[in-house]
Amino acid sequence: DAVVNRLQAALDAKDAAAIALRLDLEAVDDGNARLAGRLDRALAPPPGGDAVGAMLSAGVFDSVLRDALRVAHRFARALAEVLRCAGWDLAAAAEAAYPGISYSKAGHCRYALLSHVCLSMFDGFDSYQFGATAGTTELGGMEQFIEHSDADPMELMNSSPDCEFAQFCDRKYKQLIHPGIESSLFGNSDCGTLLVMSVAGPLYELFVAMASSIWTLHRLAWAYDPAVGIFQVGRSTEFSMVYMENIVWSKGFVGSKELGKPVRPKVGFTVVPGFRLGGTVIQCRVYLDHGKREEDIIDSI
Repeated sequence: DAVVNRLQAALDAKDAAAIALRLDLEAVDDGNARLAGRLDRALAPPPGGDAVGAMLSAGVFDSVLRDALRVAHRFARALAEVLRCAGWDLAAAAEAAYPGISYSKAGHCRYALLSHVCLSMFDGFDSYQFGATAGTTELGGMEQFIEHSDADPMELMNSSPDCEFAQFCDRKYKQLIHPGIESSLFGNSDCGTLLVMSVAGPLYELFVAMASSIWTLHRLAWAYDPAVGIFQVGRSTEFSMVYMENIVWSKGFVGSKELGKPVRPKVGFTVVPGFRLGGTVIQCRVYLDHGKREEDIIDSI
C-alpha cells in the first residue's frame, strides 16, 4: 500500500505538471499568434504598393551602410598595421594625401588612410555597373541585393572568376593597393604571415568581405526609384550639420576669429561619402581642419 501510494502521488504530481505546461504552451501559442499578426500588419505593403517597395526605406539603407562601414573600418585598421610593419610612415603618407592638414592628435593621421579606403571603394557608386565590364544581369537591384547577401564572397570569387563582382574586386584592388603599397607588402620579410594581400592571405579575405558589403549596398541603392545618390565635400568647405558629421566627436570647438567674429570650422577632407534618398540625407563624415578644439571625448573608429 505504501508503494502504491507513493507511485500514485508521483503520478498525480506529473499530471499536474503536464497540465501546467499545457497551459503555458497555450499562452505561448496565443502570444506568438498576436506577434505574427502584428508582424504581418507591419510588413503589409501600403495600398497600391508592394512588399519590396515597403522595404525600401532610408532606415534599411542606413543599416546596410553601417554594416559596410564597419567592415571598411576593420580593413583600414588591418592595412595600417601591415603598412607599419612594412616600414611605412603613416603620418608622412597622410601628409602626402592631404597636405597641410592640422590634426588635433598625432594618431588621427589614420583618418587619411580610412578616407583613401572609403573614397576608393565608393568611387563609381553612381554608376549601375560600378566598375564591372561584363554585361549586366537581368535581375533587378533588389533581386541582386538578396542574391548577393546570401552568397559567400570568397566562394563566389573562386567559382565565378569572371562575374561582375569578381571584376569589381579586381578593379578596386588595383585602385586601392597601388604598386608602391603592393611592393612593400610583398617585399618586406619582417611582416611574416602578414604578407596578406595574396589571394590566400587574411587581409585579402578582409578586402573581399569589404568589397562584398559595398557591392551589396550598391545593389540595394539601385533598387530605389530614383537610385540613391552619393556626394562628398571638398577641402575648406564650411562645416554644415545638415550634410556633414564630424568623424571625431568632441565637446565643442574653439574656432578662430576674423574681425572679432567666430569662423565656422572648415572641412579638411571627406572620410566617408554621404548619400541622398529622395528628400533624406545621410551625412557624409568629414575630418575638420580648423584652429584648436576642446578635448575629444569619443573617437568614432
